[in-house]
Amino acid sequence: MGRDRAITPKYRVIEQFLMSQIKSGIYKPGAKLPTELELMEKFGASRETVRKALDRLVVRGIIVRKPGVGSFVNSSIGSNVVGIIVQQITSYIFPYVVFGAEEYLFSNGYKMLLGNASEDPSREKQIIQEWVESGVTGLIVDPVYSATRRSNRDYIKSLVKQGIRVVIVHTDWNIEGAGCVVLDDAYGGTKAAEIFHQYGHRRVAVLYKSIHLPSLIRAMSFIQRGRELGFEKIYEKSFNVSEFTGVPMQLAYELLTMPKQMRPTAVFCYNDATALQLRLVAKRLGMSIPEDLSVIGFDDAPIGDFRDVLSTFAHPKEEVGRKAAGILLKMLQGGEAEKCVLQPEFVERSSVAGPVM
Repeated sequence: MGRDRAITPKYRVIEQFLMSQIKSGIYKPGAKLPTELELMEKFGASRETVRKALDRLVVRGIIVRKPGVGSFVNSSIGSNVVGIIVQQITSYIFPYVVFGAEEYLFSNGYKMLLGNASEDPSREKQIIQEWVESGVTGLIVDPVYSATRRSNRDYIKSLVKQGIRVVIVHTDWNIEGAGCVVLDDAYGGTKAAEIFHQYGHRRVAVLYKSIHLPSLIRAMSFIQRGRELGFEKIYEKSFNVSEFTGVPMQLAYELLTMPKQMRPTAVFCYNDATALQLRLVAKRLGMSIPEDLSVIGFDDAPIGDFRDVLSTFAHPKEEVGRKAAGILLKMLQGGEAEKCVLQPEFVERSSVAGPVM
């Protein structure tokens, strides 16, 4: 026991103590907690350490702090608080998904806890565990590593069995009792292949993230339809890390530095962030879009001036958040889990043209 205490940071010891007191009912919703001074004396801790423990509980929505008055157990904990965790909160389409969910939840009298998985399944699981410990019974999860064994699929499945209401977005794991909001990703891949074929391309490529289930579906449907259409060559380039690391640029370079008679004349990118990196490589190599290379992306994301050029599939970002929140609230009120499939609309701009013979 003493050894465990030595390993565990003191702020975590204080945090865990208060959590156990709250969960056991010693401190009920609305009850005042011990003062900072009392906690300092009880644990032999500095004021800074005590405040760190309390601040962590505030962030988790478990307590509220009133300056000059004290710290209190959140009176609404678990009753009207929903947690939403996304892959990367700071960029790309994810803030829009969150905004859609938050708007719906707020208008229906619910509060929201926000989690950033940072594309790390361990971090994702830790955040969800803390929320569940704090009494949150409703979750919206945009899972990371969703196409791999590293995903938290089994953990999410266990939560559903425990009675936690869960809606999964962007990934259909077919978990009984869980809600789901996804895009028709297969449509995107199929349509991209058909467009390239209509423009007369014979050598094509797909650039995608193999650890992400929607990406995998888009890529596989592109390849399958491409084979049916009889493309001369279909190059498949995948990566298993975040696209925001710049790794797609290396794969794009490998594709675009092939001998001219071999290299693809059209590339389908699983998302616009990947398409943007392809464009940067093409530009450095002196290639123009669409004269030398046709490109189709996915998401219609806010990526600067390339958005004005890129033909892509519009991702109903905010609608995904609203739909997920709507399904979750119905489930929290005793309704059944629902699955919603949204159709991405193709947005034709100017990044696709016929190949130069």
